[in-house]
Amino acid sequence: MTSTLFRAKAPWVYPRVEELVAALRDLRLQSHRNRYGDTPLPELPSKTAMAEIIAALTAVMFPRHFGPPGLAGEDIDSFVGSALTAALKFLHRQVSLELELTTHATQVSGENHHARAAQIASRFGDELPAIRALLETDIRAAFEGDPAAKSLDEVMSCYPGVLAIIHHRLAHGLYRFGAPMLGRMVSEAAHGATGIDIHPGAEIGESFFIDHGTGVVVGETAIIGRHVRLYQAVPSARNGLRQTRTAIC
Repeated sequence: MTSTLFRAKAPWVYPRVEELVAALRDLRLQSHRNRYGDTPLPELPSKTAMAEIIAALTAVMFPRHFGPPGLAGEDIDSFVGSALTAALKFLHRQVSLELELTTHATQVSGENHHARAAQIASRFGDELPAIRALLETDIRAAFEGDPAAKSLDEVMSCYPGVLAIIHHRLAHGLYRFGAPMLGRMVSEAAHGATGIDIHPGAEIGESFFIDHGTGVVVGETAIIGRHVRLYQAVPSARNGLRQTRTAIC
């Protein structure tokens, strides 16, 4: 809901608001009891927070394209350091929430969520240079694979396939290191923005290019090798061999 909704001064008021609130509360409490019994409700990881974290990490890896305008010289490293510190700090919190939620679901007790979350966030942070290097091959593949591409900058700024693979490389890291729900949040954000649905568990080699892409689905168990070009509804290998199917599952 937007703040505009709450500022609106409509002349009509629903006459049974309190009755409806009570009915929804009863349903909500029953649902909570069914899920969690009498234990306190766990706080959920935040999709909004994850969107901000991924935006920050994308800017950390590619500050000229996704960072604030006007960055130059030493300001770039200053921005990267500040944004990286904040993003990983907030990621640690979200990982902790996922681990606590898993504990509730499995009824496992005694786990040190804080230490485990710190380990996951640290391993993920250590992986960022490798993810950035891998993305370089994807961006180059997109530029070389599309005759309409005028520059690498255009590819990075405008291509939905590039946005989708950036999100996937980050989501896959979260998935591998033990935060699969957060990985799904990241992949679904890209899915909503691009129409490209890549499960964070999918293994994708270097130099991956999705041309157009609306309706493309790559499932959790998919293993895609190096130098693969995936057209809208048509996977294609580097040697030109094509297989007609709408998804890799």
